[in-house]
Amino acid sequence: MASSRISHHQNRSQWLHLLRATLRECTYLPDPVARSYMRGHVLDRYRRNRQTTKPSATLARTAKSGLSILQRANEGYPKPFYRVMLMSYGRVGKRRHELLAEMMGPAVPNDANAVRQLLNDPIEMEDGWKPPEIVTRLLKSQANNAAVMSSRIRLQVKTTHPVIPEQNSWGRPLSRARRVNIRQRWYSEALNSLFPPLPDYELQTLDGLISGSIPWTPIPRRRRVDTELPEDLDMTNFLEKGPQKGHTFRKYVNGRPHKFTARFMHRTWKQISSLVPRMHWNDISGKWNFSWGVSKTVPPLSFHPVEGADLDHLFGAEAETQSTK
Repeated sequence: MASSRISHHQNRSQWLHLLRATLRECTYLPDPVARSYMRGHVLDRYRRNRQTTKPSATLARTAKSGLSILQRANEGYPKPFYRVMLMSYGRVGKRRHELLAEMMGPAVPNDANAVRQLLNDPIEMEDGWKPPEIVTRLLKSQANNAAVMSSRIRLQVKTTHPVIPEQNSWGRPLSRARRVNIRQRWYSEALNSLFPPLPDYELQTLDGLISGSIPWTPIPRRRRVDTELPEDLDMTNFLEKGPQKGHTFRKYVNGRPHKFTARFMHRTWKQISSLVPRMHWNDISGKWNFSWGVSKTVPPLSFHPVEGADLDHLFGAEAETQSTK
């Protein structure tokens, strides 16, 4: 009995240590939206599993993997950091389903179980079924956006409606069950490819960070205390273990860490902004229109003359120079 209490207490202390370390990493994220979302996401995951008396090895691996991703993201490794940013702004993961459900209401499922239940219900996708108009409008807008189509974050659906052939491979009319299955598969892939819009306050934060109206400074981080002591370099150790390796580049195999500068963050925010649609209601057509951010600023091909500039003299001098040549 005593041994079971000791093991339970040790297991509890280990999970508390893991939770505190993960929340500490959330506070070091350089993006304000990512700091807020990841903290709530971590607390929600731990609270959902706190009633588990014997946490499985899968939960432990998932928790340690999440902590590792946050640590590498805070160290400046591009892939983990970009992954955290995509999760925080709802381009991937659970929050994308939640934002999609907010955009469309009860017509869109907000988790995998609801999607499975929707696909198992063939009544809604009989002949004459049409996808919601906002889905087709957003799909069409994404298909015209080069940044979205080349992002490779989600597999994009290039059609705004399911393509159902009139005949099967034997030249017979397609059966009802086959037509329903095609509509179900297309609708599932269409929902999986959508990038939903952000709430207004987060969109204003993102635009403010890009324009510079919201000031940004890097988060100072406490230095980690190194508790490992170096081994004594004596002749006995050298003869037993041989010459030891010094500095290697093994930890840079999957990419080099970046320093969080304003330039680096500005480039990341613009990449995220190019994947966020802005919804605008068109009073004339009575439909929703979508616009997107730009990841790269194109230099202007024209210029505006300064007030009072003598353009006649400028172009006259240029024509004179060309005639002399």
